[in-house]
Amino acid sequence: MRSPGRLLVAMAWGYTQVFTGRASMVHLGAFTATIMSANVFFIIIPNQKIVVGDLKAGRAPDPTYGKIAKLRSTHNNYLTLPVLFLMLSNHYPLSFASQYNWAIAGLIFLMGVSIRHYFNTLHARKGNIFWLWIVTGILFVLVMWLSTAPMFHRFQDDAPKAALTSSQQKFAEAKGFAAVQDAVLGRCSMCHAREPSWEGMHWPPKGVRLETKRDIVINAQQIYLQAGLTNAMPPANRSHMEPAERRLIVAWYKDATGGA
Repeated sequence: MRSPGRLLVAMAWGYTQVFTGRASMVHLGAFTATIMSANVFFIIIPNQKIVVGDLKAGRAPDPTYGKIAKLRSTHNNYLTLPVLFLMLSNHYPLSFASQYNWAIAGLIFLMGVSIRHYFNTLHARKGNIFWLWIVTGILFVLVMWLSTAPMFHRFQDDAPKAALTSSQQKFAEAKGFAAVQDAVLGRCSMCHAREPSWEGMHWPPKGVRLETKRDIVINAQQIYLQAGLTNAMPPANRSHMEPAERRLIVAWYKDATGGA
């Protein structure tokens, strides 16, 4: 599980650099499920057919095929619980609305491994490894700590406010900024605030705040990509952002960047 584990953690981090926390968790679940499906259709079933074919032909099957298939089947067995969690995680902000959501995903994979290993060992009658529940409990406490520790989400407010760069200042002076600011405050700030008013959310997703002129200017590109160029934000358009408001964001961004 070492190499697949490293790959999945790397993908978790990579997804959070491209998508929102909610989307990154779902994409990671889909990626993991794809690996599991590939294990079945490209390794386990073909290897089984080879072994069965050898037995039918009266030949001694190569044990390598069985060992490889068993290894991939074991991978799938240990990944089952994390996949279920990831595919349901978008209902629970505590799992994705943290800048450390990729680390939370990695810990969830470890929890899935520890739980499955306990039951696999128990069902194989190889003992009752009770201490695995202690390990799982410790991992769960770490997940809760990463989800709720407020010190991770005060860094922007505690940091000294540097002057806007010349490129950032262009966004503040671009045509339509006032209208964009009103749209962002009305449609986005209930979640992306220092103290979010959205029920169940204790801090802004990915630490992004959109309450002030400075906040909007600094996050101009993400606003353009997530709410202007695409409909990714707000999630499922829960705050009912109008198409006209999205067009305002696109026009504002292009005016500031010279049409880029």
